[in-house]
Amino acid sequence: MTWLLLACAEEPVAEASSCTADANAELVVVRTIELVIADDAGVSDGFNLDGAVSSDGGSSGCGIGDYVSPGGVEGIDNNFSRLVPTLETTEAKVETIEGLIQSAIDSGELLISFELGGVDSWENDECVSLSVGQATGDAMLGTDGLLLDGQTFDPDPGAAVTEADDGRITDGTFTTTGVATDIPAQILNAYLTLPIRSGAVSITPQGDDLYAGFLGGGVATSYLQSVAETENVDPVVAELLGTVLSYNADLDDPDEGECKALSMTLAFEAVGAYWYGD
Repeated sequence: MTWLLLACAEEPVAEASSCTADANAELVVVRTIELVIADDAGVSDGFNLDGAVSSDGGSSGCGIGDYVSPGGVEGIDNNFSRLVPTLETTEAKVETIEGLIQSAIDSGELLISFELGGVDSWENDECVSLSVGQATGDAMLGTDGLLLDGQTFDPDPGAAVTEADDGRITDGTFTTTGVATDIPAQILNAYLTLPIRSGAVSITPQGDDLYAGFLGGGVATSYLQSVAETENVDPVVAELLGTVLSYNADLDDPDEGECKALSMTLAFEAVGAYWYGD
């Protein structure tokens, strides 16, 4: 089972007034992605996507307990972690998933772009917009095998673009919520587009034109189950995943309804880039 996703800051995302900004745009392109997996102590990077701190059997979060961030923030939603033991019994091991994702990035097939508009200060800024899409062009790699910074790309005309106009920078980290994006994916030999909804993004400059970030969101369990039932997937694996998914949905899906989505988190590293013509 292979997932190509994006994806979260450990701190709660503060509300911000809606704003748009075209000036002072900054473009970053993702060069590494890895799935964020909670540790045995229940600690995980990520977002509080549903705004609740949930416990097992409680009235919020579909009765599924949340994680705690490394900084001690409660309510972190990253229930994909609960699927890992099941996935490790199939060809969809986390190590395999991440390797295929990285290969797609290194080959230039998957160049996820984040464009931030209206950045007046990377210390604190109340009004920053975000456009999530994909770039296309010849990608150059450094001696470490990773995407070099300072390259120039074109926006991929075939990729969906998500706009978020209510982001902000607080203490050096950009955050925004309400992100909906479709990411090319391969899941258990089935090729498709993975729809992430009710998502959140964080991006933090690391110096030397490097950025670290997180993307989190929910994916409808019905969608994942339909993938598991395709003719390319082992029926035994499909049945196993269906059972696990039904017990681990922890978010509401905007189309499917209550407790019909699974939360997940990705960590990424990105580099500064430019659009042709800018």
